[in-house]
Amino acid sequence: MSKARSDQAYHHGDLRNALILKALEVLDEKGVAELSLREVARETGVGHNAPYRHFKNKTELLEALASVGFRKLKARNIRLELEFAGDAETQLFESGMHLLLMATEQPRLFNLMFGGHIELNNCGEELHKEAEESMQSLVKIIINGQQQGVFVKADVFKQAVGSMSMVQGLAMMVSSSGLLQQVGQDESQLRGLAVQVFDVLMDGLKSQQQNNNGEDSSD
Repeated sequence: MSKARSDQAYHHGDLRNALILKALEVLDEKGVAELSLREVARETGVGHNAPYRHFKNKTELLEALASVGFRKLKARNIRLELEFAGDAETQLFESGMHLLLMATEQPRLFNLMFGGHIELNNCGEELHKEAEESMQSLVKIIINGQQQGVFVKADVFKQAVGSMSMVQGLAMMVSSSGLLQQVGQDESQLRGLAVQVFDVLMDGLKSQQQNNNGEDSSD
């Protein structure tokens, strides 16, 4: 690449986002271990020092990538509130499916977010904000369910954590390195398994009134 072309890329007004997008591609192809600021700079077509104007080190870059993932989860939950207004059960299920699909379609991003590569309790402001808002968007779905009389009225945060834990555990199992990775390769099978797991989750979340209404009265 010529110096003029490199300088033009370097002075691009949105270089930070360009670096993040390219880093996501490198992450997807090579994984966390092979990701570096120098590699991202080379792939983006800028000087190897250019990324350091936006990221002090690799950790800051990884946090930026994780922020993208949590932002996607939050955006999906917000859309679900509108798409399935009045149906919190479907909102919760589709929210979980989104996480499962992320684990199967972008396993290295999922692993970056939940695999211990970053410390959510000791991270930068941006990542902390996105992770917190992502969880709050799930809490909102639980609140919707309580208000609709679908979910039992209890501590919404504990219910959200329980829901997230169950889905996250399944997501790890169906990801490319999990015990159920074959299921994760077929979306119809994945959705079928998710329905079965979701039924178990809903047994704990549904209000007693909802459970009674759904009981077989053939006793």
